[in-house]
Amino acid sequence: MTATRKIIKPDDTDALDAELTAMLVSPERVVRLRPGAQIPEGLLQDINAEELEAAVEGMMSTQAAGAALHQARQQRELTLRQAGEASGRSAPRIKAIEATGTDIHLGTVVAHARALGYAVRLSLLPLDGQGPVIEADLSGDRAG
Repeated sequence: MTATRKIIKPDDTDALDAELTAMLVSPERVVRLRPGAQIPEGLLQDINAEELEAAVEGMMSTQAAGAALHQARQQRELTLRQAGEASGRSAPRIKAIEATGTDIHLGTVVAHARALGYAVRLSLLPLDGQGPVIEADLSGDRAG
């Protein structure tokens, strides 16, 4: 049986709630690892719903960052090898960053995006709609 890959965007709260509910009801379907993947220490401990939600949101954010970097590389028409040379990383590392199999450090996102010719901005949007949007230029560039 081939597993389908479902990507949920961090702002799609209905899909996130449905996915979290499915995980809580059927956790055995969540613990599928790729060949060679290792289970992080403490993963199989009991966790509450809030901790699970935070973990899923973290994974979804990582997926979104990897997908954005993949799209940026494709936009520049660079191979994995060319992107790796530009950012000082190996082609397999670039593939891992884009595939989002592992957590991506913010510094890695910034460095790789800059190597692809992109600036990185962080926007903090109030979830309740109250208060200002807070933005930070993470690349040190003033690109528009």
